[in-house]
Amino acid sequence: MVVAFPLALLAAALIALWAVPADTPILGLDHGSFARAAFGVAFLAWLFLTAARRAGPGAFARILGGTAIWAAIILGLTGVYAYRFEAAEIADRVMAELFPGEPQIGQSGEVIVNRRFGGEFVIPAKVDGARVAFLFDTGATMVVLRAQDAQRIGVDAAGLDFDVSVVTANGAAMAAETRIDQIAIGPIVMRNVRALVARPGALSESLLGMSFLERLQSYTVERGRLILKAK
Repeated sequence: MVVAFPLALLAAALIALWAVPADTPILGLDHGSFARAAFGVAFLAWLFLTAARRAGPGAFARILGGTAIWAAIILGLTGVYAYRFEAAEIADRVMAELFPGEPQIGQSGEVIVNRRFGGEFVIPAKVDGARVAFLFDTGATMVVLRAQDAQRIGVDAAGLDFDVSVVTANGAAMAAETRIDQIAIGPIVMRNVRALVARPGALSESLLGMSFLERLQSYTVERGRLILKAK
């Protein structure tokens, strides 16, 4: 029993390595890591059975409890390592929800925005000096401002002609064309940006659309983060 059980574990691991394709993870581990983990578990099992045999029946419960604790620690650390990227993404989303301030700035000047739990990217910006939060929206042909945000940057809605039809999350709405002198997102600054102003109540959030995004060098989503790069 002292040798048979560890050997059975190693045999099961070898069967799994043989049956699963080389490029497919096993329990979240590549084949090399899985083989090392299987050898470690078999070795621990051999140590446990040897110690239990020498200690006698009275100490068996204590040895079993200690082994279970160490096994849980090893499995927990293995799981954290295997899913470290997913854990980092969740941590970034939590930070984005708790501290939705300025976006991160990368080493090359790119702007990095973490995805919210709702799945969207909300980008804090300065529009003609006023703070405005934009929803990243590649489906919007232009930047679209809520009426409240337009008023904050000094646009007089009373003097606008709402003759442009736009589709929003709340349905179709009418908007008016305007020009924004400057939109700044971190170090990325765009001037003379074509935009629309939605009628009051038509939008819950302003939209960062293609009249801004198409003037960037690139915008990509990587591991739950939106990366904006200027030209």
